[in-house]
Amino acid sequence: MLQKWITSIGLDIGTSTTKLIVSKLLIANQQNQFTLPGCQIIDRRVTYASSIYTTPMLNDVEIDVQRLTVLLEQEYKNAGISLDQVEAGAVIITGETARKQNAESIVHYLAEHAGDFVVATAGADLEGILAAKGSGAIQRSAETNALIANIDVGGGTANIALCQNGKVIETFTLHVGGRLIRLNSDGFVTYISPYLTEFLKNNSLILREGEKATFEKLSSICQLLAEETVNYVKALNQNSSLLVSPHTRSSKHPEMIMVSGGVGAMMEKQKPKTVKEVAIHGDVGPLLAYHFQSIQVSQAAETTRATVIGAGMQNTEVSGSTVYIGSKRLPLKNIPIIEIPVQQEKTWNPQLFQERARASCLQASTIFSAEDPPAAIALSHFPYCSYKMLQELAKVISAEFIACFKGAKCLVVLCEQDIAKALGQALAKQRKELEIICLDQIDFTHGDYIDLGLPVAGEAISVSVKTLAFSS
Repeated sequence: MLQKWITSIGLDIGTSTTKLIVSKLLIANQQNQFTLPGCQIIDRRVTYASSIYTTPMLNDVEIDVQRLTVLLEQEYKNAGISLDQVEAGAVIITGETARKQNAESIVHYLAEHAGDFVVATAGADLEGILAAKGSGAIQRSAETNALIANIDVGGGTANIALCQNGKVIETFTLHVGGRLIRLNSDGFVTYISPYLTEFLKNNSLILREGEKATFEKLSSICQLLAEETVNYVKALNQNSSLLVSPHTRSSKHPEMIMVSGGVGAMMEKQKPKTVKEVAIHGDVGPLLAYHFQSIQVSQAAETTRATVIGAGMQNTEVSGSTVYIGSKRLPLKNIPIIEIPVQQEKTWNPQLFQERARASCLQASTIFSAEDPPAAIALSHFPYCSYKMLQELAKVISAEFIACFKGAKCLVVLCEQDIAKALGQALAKQRKELEIICLDQIDFTHGDYIDLGLPVAGEAISVSVKTLAFSS
């Protein structure tokens, strides 16, 4: 078994902070004379973590690309690496910065200048999922079979993910963060987020920009923000004026709540006792952290850096030889994979499969950006497939894909079994306006990203499956 260490970086550009992590990933190539190449990450080590910087902005809507580039070049020097040494990585733009005017151009600029990157502009749902994986919440739910909630509290939002059996089953976001109220060292309020207006009014609290805030008033606000967040996570409240987008809270009650993010990192510190101590970072983050700690939630194992550390090649292989490619778009890169089990019951049930397909596609439509193709549908738990079942599969997949990804013109489907040509033909008949790419004999995992190459042998194409790597 051949082994190789590769250098991977993870870059997180957030609402208030930017940070870089360099890691070494040990890749094992398990190729032999009887099998196709297969690579897997068997070890990962964080070798360098940058300082945490304030995200450089030109104005309220533009990230300063030049200053960001200079910052990264200096951090590369500090880490002792050069651009040509970086073989893999992930650039993730999160929080409010994901909605800035030039967010897309930045991630693509960075990806083109160093290594083979997974690039994602993360909305609130994807940010919550990444944080839950990086904080250890997803792994903890897999180990304990418990329902674990992870609250990632940053500068502007709290991204929440409910995890069960190693998967995220629900996500939502609240306007709760350390920088929603900003102060100078004398305690004068320099900024109040408009997202807090209704919340403060509902709780009979008056705070104005330009006034000197008292410690008692700031403490009351932070206590209410922490309680509102935790009560909604516990499903004690079914609605909140702080919700970023409309959300119907399920009745599931988490058995454990973790807090990550910049506010989570401050939970271990002593309670600030004066306004000056509160405003040490120019906001109310330290006081908000104390009030989360006081209602007995757990600090996550990873807090400020509970984000991706890079992306490594998990599989480099060749698809099955009986594939269906009804598109001229190849090659394609960085398509996120969403797994949908075909049959979890004793017998094939198209209605239950449709429910799973709809739920998975809906979640994916809120997580991933509007690229085309937006995601690859990966079919797992595939039993023997009759002609009738194949037609029903094609009907459900095409209908739910079109319903959830309006405007998409290309559908990518991955199968474990050797049925891609037949399924691809069935899908093409269902939706003639869709370009269909259907591949089989692909080893995949939910949440990975896939690259599709050009044909290498007959109809077979080269495929690379990339997994986001987190410290463990």
